Amino acid sequence: MKENLKVQKKSACLKENHKGYTLLEVLLSFMVFSMISFCIPFFMKGFDTIKNEMVPPYYYEWTLFTQSLKRELWNGKDIVIEPNKISFTINDEQITYEKYQQSIRRRVNDSGHEVVLQSVKYFSLSPLPQGMHIELEFINGEKVEKEFFYYYYQTAEEPL
Repeated sequence: MKENLKVQKKSACLKENHKGYTLLEVLLSFMVFSMISFCIPFFMKGFDTIKNEMVPPYYYEWTLFTQSLKRELWNGKDIVIEPNKISFTINDEQITYEKYQQSIRRRVNDSGHEVVLQSVKYFSLSPLPQGMHIELEFINGEKVEKEFFYYYYQTAEEPL
């Protein structure tokens, strides 16, 4: 009678795997983890270098500022130079370049706020005969200066 009462064991897993997690798999996993961990600082340094290279040096901004100011001065009339501000008229619009906090801004008819030069520590304008002299110091201590010359001429339509 005992022979008829055989209990059949059923497994929840269809395939039994008795291998386990071997030392070789642990070493392989640790090696992959280590390689990724050691590469992260190099990636971070690369991203930091790219970020720093994307910020243009001050002389690029300075050159762009001087070129745009020179172009506008050639067309300007009624030029007024103050120690930290220059104003002139182009097509009946009053253009002003002035120091504002740590930047140089451009305004049209005393409205607007177009930053044309950033990180400025010191800014000075002084008049010259038929021109002006600009001295500027950036926050990092770099000093630059430039002289501009402009010539006002009257057209035939303008009265003397």
